[in-house]
Amino acid sequence: MKIIPLPRSLGAEVIGLDLSLPLSSDDAQVLKEAYLDHLLLLFRNQNIHDNDLIRVSSIFGELMLPPAQHERSGIQKSDAAPEITVVSNVKIDGVPIGELGDGEVIWHSDYSFKEVVGGMRILHGIKIPPSTAGGSTEFANMYAAFNDLPTDLKDYALNHSIKHDIAYDTNRALRMGATPVTDPTQGKGPIHPMVSTHPESNCNSLFLGRRLAHYIMGESLEKSEEILDRLWEHATQERYIYRHEWAENDVVLWDNRCVIHRRGPFNSSHDRILHAAQVKGHKPFMAKEAHTLKPHSRG
Repeated sequence: MKIIPLPRSLGAEVIGLDLSLPLSSDDAQVLKEAYLDHLLLLFRNQNIHDNDLIRVSSIFGELMLPPAQHERSGIQKSDAAPEITVVSNVKIDGVPIGELGDGEVIWHSDYSFKEVVGGMRILHGIKIPPSTAGGSTEFANMYAAFNDLPTDLKDYALNHSIKHDIAYDTNRALRMGATPVTDPTQGKGPIHPMVSTHPESNCNSLFLGRRLAHYIMGESLEKSEEILDRLWEHATQERYIYRHEWAENDVVLWDNRCVIHRRGPFNSSHDRILHAAQVKGHKPFMAKEAHTLKPHSRG
């Protein structure tokens, strides 16, 4: 096995490892260390099944089931395991086999609308449109985004928290049973620190969740919107981004606690099917000594 850093702000390609085979304890440990060091790992040409995806995921922690609103009965027509999220635009008899369709998906971290957010997230490309059809996934390094903040914004971020709206998903669609949010100060959702200290790397990253309907606690709506716009503009600069152009049987896993991601739109005349799994992360916190912590090596 070789681990080759990608020439961007985050990521490494893992070569010489077959994820369809059981991993030795040594290989599993190497993967966990590479994951913490590089934030994202890429494996190509992996002919695997859902049980392999679940087995690999379990190396990184306790599996996290998809949210209740994505239960497949009546909403999705899929025979995937309960631990698997199907990401697809394909329909059978007019019923989607998965979620998110073929529209653009905004920048986000998974499950930031929960008290305990997502940890490791893994995607397996099963059916992929040609590269000319779109559908690439971008990942941005929030360690680096925090470290590079202008002094005024960094001081501000270290002293403020964000209420993470629960009403809208990453397609900007209203979640099942949710009430539309017209005033983010009155919205519902968990409150997380704007700066999150990683429990394993002991480094700080920005924790923004997603942009839509979020609110900085204690501020006027006008100032909250202004600061959030500045933070998101900073955090999604090209220098922090790795853009993955999918091929069938690619597997990408990343640390959702310090990486945000988005998917661009693609030509809906092409079928696109990916299977995902997720492990539990933790309730975001900022260490008391956050002001003095060293930056991450990929920061």
